[in-house]
Amino acid sequence: MIWRSNGFLKCPKCGGRLTYYVESEGSDGMRITRYVLRCKSCGYRKVLQEVMIKKTPEGVIISIPKKK
Repeated sequence: MIWRSNGFLKCPKCGGRLTYYVESEGSDGMRITRYVLRCKSCGYRKVLQEVMIKKTPEGVIISIPKKK
């Protein structure tokens, strides 16, 4: 569970401020983009969403895998 205090998200582990960022990696015509919350204090990390983009001869395929 992630909770708010004073307008920002607080880390469920240490209570520090969570930052939101996007990380992306790719190879061989496929790119994976992750939307992540991370605590700089304790290293807590939660992936909010993952998007996979693949280029094919017919066009582009975008898929959003189900969360585990």
